[in-house]
Amino acid sequence: MALELHLKLRGPHAGMDARDSLRTLQNMLSLLNELENTETARSSRDGTRWAFSELGLGSVACTLEPLRIAEYSDYTVVERVLRTAVTGLSEAESAPRIPTGWSSRAANLGRRVARSLGASPDVGMSIMVRSDGEVLRQTEVTQRAALNLDAATNARFRTFGSRRGRLSGLTESRQQSPRALLRTEVGGEVIPVFFAEELDSELRAAWRRNRVEVTGEITENALGQAVMMQARAIELLPTEPTLSDDDLRAGFWPDMTGGRDAVEHVEALRGGN
Repeated sequence: MALELHLKLRGPHAGMDARDSLRTLQNMLSLLNELENTETARSSRDGTRWAFSELGLGSVACTLEPLRIAEYSDYTVVERVLRTAVTGLSEAESAPRIPTGWSSRAANLGRRVARSLGASPDVGMSIMVRSDGEVLRQTEVTQRAALNLDAATNARFRTFGSRRGRLSGLTESRQQSPRALLRTEVGGEVIPVFFAEELDSELRAAWRRNRVEVTGEITENALGQAVMMQARAIELLPTEPTLSDDDLRAGFWPDMTGGRDAVEHVEALRGGN
């Protein structure tokens, strides 16, 4: 599989300021690393390494391809990361919201990618993902994406509530409280969650569980998306929802009747009469 990420800066500024151009590419690589950490449930600075397969002179036009896939990743994950990166930048062009599958950190890195661009496509950046020469995703990025992502990461409200999902990407240090990412079941949010020391045992128990519910103080943006959480409680949930509409047959739990329907179950309770 030949995976490629093609970028081209447009306009009179393209290729004129080497420092800005290199900074844009570095921020793009940092964004890819952050999205890969989210996909693989890791918190690592050492992700997939990238190499130039094409590099234009006189203007900034380049194609990146994987040089070495991270040991905890694979080509399928890298393809999802590239798709998420391009789709997210496209979403950022249209609305001041954190893109689907992005954390607030990823949104900040995306803002850095776009902030040196102009206000229209002719002075912006084109970006596309190709697999074996086939275009999978493509979009145009302008300064509008930076402005929207800046607004999306601007904390507006603080509420008390909960989110359900899966914890990953645990980071611990002596200077800061433990931090993890909560990928929510609803809305596709990726929320940084900070945990007090007294929740250490609960956090260990919840780690890598498929479903947990975290309750605490939620910092939201203007659209109500969670920018971060300060956890106050963690509840372990069943791996799958206990009941579905199909399971609620005649008001019985699925395992309550031993496979019998309601009439057969009542007859058995009455001794067959």
